[in-house]
Amino acid sequence: MVLESRQLTTRIVGRVLTLMVIALLAAFFRLLGPLPPAASSTMLLGFLLLAAFVAGELAREFRLPRITGYLVIGILFGPHVLRLLPEATVTDFRLINGVALSVIALQAGGEVRIRSLGERLGKIVTTTLAQIFLILVGVALAVYVARSLFPFLDGASARVAVAVALIFGIVAVANSPATIIAVMTELRARGPLTDTVLGVSVLKDVLILLLIAVVIPAAVVLVDPVRGFDFNQLGELSLIIVVALASGAVVGWLIGLYLQKVGAQAILFVLAVAFGIVELTRALQLESEFYILMSMSAGLVVQNFSVQGPRFVRALEANSLPIYALFFSVAGADLELGVLPAVWKAGLLIILFRASLMYLSTYLSAAATGDLPAIRRYGWMGFIAQAGVTLGLATIVRERFAAWGPDVAAIVIAMIAVNQLVGPPLFRFSLVRTGESH
Repeated sequence: MVLESRQLTTRIVGRVLTLMVIALLAAFFRLLGPLPPAASSTMLLGFLLLAAFVAGELAREFRLPRITGYLVIGILFGPHVLRLLPEATVTDFRLINGVALSVIALQAGGEVRIRSLGERLGKIVTTTLAQIFLILVGVALAVYVARSLFPFLDGASARVAVAVALIFGIVAVANSPATIIAVMTELRARGPLTDTVLGVSVLKDVLILLLIAVVIPAAVVLVDPVRGFDFNQLGELSLIIVVALASGAVVGWLIGLYLQKVGAQAILFVLAVAFGIVELTRALQLESEFYILMSMSAGLVVQNFSVQGPRFVRALEANSLPIYALFFSVAGADLELGVLPAVWKAGLLIILFRASLMYLSTYLSAAATGDLPAIRRYGWMGFIAQAGVTLGLATIVRERFAAWGPDVAAIVIAMIAVNQLVGPPLFRFSLVRTGESH
């Protein structure tokens, strides 16, 4: 026992020292002076990936998911703490980050096995609807009642307060399928809890896009009654969702055909497909939600409508370590932690209320459908982490509502920072406690 404790301490100290050396090398590189942007970004990306890998292994020593280490190292290296990565460099990483998110979305679809979800489909739909209704309404009411905690609502009309409350309600509903997939892949998790959390998250990701198309125009009307409700926005987004899912199904069929007829370099082929999906989205000047839905749809088709599903998932898992290290470390670097001191009271209210309603909605839906006790007790822990759609919504609010949008976006970003750090360890704990970690 003493020997094991000493070995653990040695590993921890060794990895901490390694991180310090990488940080010093990155700092020294910054002091060398300006280099061509491409060379600078490439070098800093190498330092970030190396540090993320070491931080992920360090997190495992404390029985935390690797992505917690990735997020923390991204925060530390980012432009708001040690400033080893300038904001311009983090912006440069977003293109690569888009490819990483596309790969993660492909895996999210590839992990959905319709046959195994057959008996759970009704429970997944019930849980999804319960979460959307209870969390949206509950958080919106809490924000409206406690509006005195929000300085930018001081002196604002009741209509503006309702608009802000609705926006926070839709923000609270969203969670992060990418985080769920990362923890599942690391723990090789499989079982009823895993299937439920993943199924609800994927379904909710689609429905939230439609809710955004309703809530944002409704908030515009509340703030400025002269402007009518923009039904065109709802129709356009619905069309985009249908096109994304349909085109993703075609891509999935092509992936299955390639793996069956050619099969060479499956790992590189999957990366190339992800890159192509992202570039197509950018060429069409569409939002990132398009390639996320398209990738999910493609992965689902390969897994459920071809015989190449297992091979496809193996190729995705072979890419998982560098992809997750890149995605979550860049996500950590992109978090604006400077907003926390100014908005912590309002943010803490929403975070705590959201977590309580997440537990209540998951418990009630599981009880109503006769689901397993493990789902009732631990299911809510898989829905805490936030990213992706939530961050996109913060950007929309910042741009659409000039008077108070930046303040709302600051609170949303603070919520993402906290929930993304707390969520992965909670989900890991739930998988271990229910015996679904392998």
